[in-house]
Amino acid sequence: MARLMSRELIESSIEICNNDPDHLKRAQLLTGKVIIFALDTPDDKDVYVTYTFDKGKCTAYEMDEEDAPSALRDRPFAPLKDGLARVTASYEMFVKLDRGEIDAADAMNSSDYKIEGNMVMLLPLMQAVDSWTKKIREIPKEY
Repeated sequence: MARLMSRELIESSIEICNNDPDHLKRAQLLTGKVIIFALDTPDDKDVYVTYTFDKGKCTAYEMDEEDAPSALRDRPFAPLKDGLARVTASYEMFVKLDRGEIDAADAMNSSDYKIEGNMVMLLPLMQAVDSWTKKIREIPKEY
């Protein structure tokens, strides 16, 4: 069974979402890069994943892992140039989100969760993000 933020789970989630017509319909406005940055995974790594989307379909991803605390934490982010958004949170926060113990609105009010990007552009994409999150929650995984 794959663990959250592992390459195996990332690839499974991309395959499932890319082959789900309902998800693709909900995510059709999502075109560009979205970065998920998890700090302090159980392997004492920081994991930086850049997803590339075209009309809701994930067409590529890049994954960087470094021992925590890593130099990835100092990587600059320029909205639009580097991506639509970068979400940075502790691994534990991503676990709570995945388990449904906390919703995105509550996470955004936490000091353990940071979202960078043009919020006016991001709001219409929330349907896509919500759909992606729900699909990933359905995948059996380890934490």
